[in-house]
Amino acid sequence: MQAQPVQVPSRDDIFIKQLYYAGLGDKLNENYDRALLNFSKVVAIDPVNSAAYYEIGLLNYRLEKMIAAETAIKKAVAIDKNNIWYWKLLAELYKRTGNMNELILVFDRLIALSPDEQSFYFDRSNALLLAGKKEDALAGYNLIEKKFGPSTALDQARQRVMENQSGPIAAGQSGPADPVTQAAVYSAKKDFPAAVKILDNIAAAHQEDPLYLSLYGDILYQTGDLPASLVYYKKTLKLTDQLYGVWEKTLHIHLQLGRFKEMLPYGEAALAVYPNQAILYYYMAFASHRENLNGQALSYIKAAIQMDGDNKSLQALIFALQAEILIDEHKPAAADVAFDKALALDPENFQLMNNYAYYLALRNENLTKAGLLISTAAKALPSDDSIADTYAFVLFKQGKYDLARIWIEKALANNGANNSVYLEHYGDILFFLGEQDKAVLQWQKSITSGNASALIKRKIDEKKYFK
Repeated sequence: MQAQPVQVPSRDDIFIKQLYYAGLGDKLNENYDRALLNFSKVVAIDPVNSAAYYEIGLLNYRLEKMIAAETAIKKAVAIDKNNIWYWKLLAELYKRTGNMNELILVFDRLIALSPDEQSFYFDRSNALLLAGKKEDALAGYNLIEKKFGPSTALDQARQRVMENQSGPIAAGQSGPADPVTQAAVYSAKKDFPAAVKILDNIAAAHQEDPLYLSLYGDILYQTGDLPASLVYYKKTLKLTDQLYGVWEKTLHIHLQLGRFKEMLPYGEAALAVYPNQAILYYYMAFASHRENLNGQALSYIKAAIQMDGDNKSLQALIFALQAEILIDEHKPAAADVAFDKALALDPENFQLMNNYAYYLALRNENLTKAGLLISTAAKALPSDDSIADTYAFVLFKQGKYDLARIWIEKALANNGANNSVYLEHYGDILFFLGEQDKAVLQWQKSITSGNASALIKRKIDEKKYFK
């Protein structure tokens, strides 16, 4: 499930904003109880703040408090009936609890909000089947064919309906459904061992069923076995190109595993079928950039920017990636413009602030702005080692060596003890504090941790700092 774009609370009140953003910071730090407290204070003051209700719902969902989650999400959608992110979270909740009748109504709304999103139609028909409404499910699949055209996935889905005996299926129980449907019910309730047991028993007869293969891939994906899930997703895509979610997860896994060159043909194939999905262009830009195909990457960025403007968090990621590419292309002014656009879209993206501040410090430009950015990020995420290192680096560039030492030592203490970059920065700071021997020791540790640059060897040989 994609992240809901960060929204400024509905009333322009300083105290409400402080509570809201404090809640976001707590959520990022996984302090869910404190985050819930802050968001609850927001809705107590501002009872029509849909964004805060959404966050309360999301946090309760993560904490497995489904009744509280449903109550909060319903309040969010009642206040803002056109926010697709609220409806998506409600859909996830009903999938999780197995409430197929309510799930059908949610997908009705999602289809109304996004009538060209094919996956909503498939999910709605699947929910109808799970609810025992076989004729309605078939009608749903017929609508998909009329709107999007025929596909292997549709043929398989219709076959599953014909094999399915009528009657609703209780969530988490095996009923008179076909085995793949039973496995899907268990998977929706995150009872993965039960789902896998069913799927393994019917494996021999379903190797040409894309819904079977994609479901097995989903289970492996959710349990963290990315290489194995990728195998199943690739098998699925050989049989059908009409399962959008499989395309997106296939590309995402390639990125997670760093298989950028291998990913590019899959991205091109996905875009041939789904040319209006901004996230696919983002993935392709990311992979192209990692393969040093920056011209190609910028073309994908341009395409991504032109669509899906309502998804502010995704647009922020796109502009942030554009900034990194422009830096590689030695266009710092244009990169700064892209960074500023990204932050305007997602003002609470602290990792984005971190990256922007680091690049400014690396160029030794606009250090005041870099300091404001990184201090904001550090206040929100004080235990993040990367942010602490960037804060130290900015302070070092500003000549504030005592403060820089405090933050670099925080970075090293927070899972960064063997980070070669942090160690080099520590040595640089110690050198300017007049502790030359300690500086050389940290530079040597940096080499031991993998730093093979000629510059640091020169620092050690001459016992002197060099830019």
